[in-house]
Amino acid sequence: MQIHWTDFGAVSPVQREAVERRIVALSKERNDLIDVRLVARSTQHHRRGGKEVRIVCQACGAEIVASCEDVEVGRALDEAVDDFEREVRRVRARRRERR
Repeated sequence: MQIHWTDFGAVSPVQREAVERRIVALSKERNDLIDVRLVARSTQHHRRGGKEVRIVCQACGAEIVASCEDVEVGRALDEAVDDFEREVRRVRARRRERR
């Protein structure tokens, strides 16, 4: 599994390592996560402003997407990772139910 970071200059290396550990912990359970891309960008919304963090993951047979907006990139990143973990578990549960 590969993790790609784009435009995360404002995030501390400690927070970046913590996020990578959380994502790697998800991939240790199973080997279905192939490629994870994390992108930070400014939102264009006229009232909210702030930053948006988007996580896109190529998984076996699915594409998992999680995103979150906040004024600070660090908080948006934490919330997006929380959403990403929930989505991964939901996709895995659906696969188990189909079998």
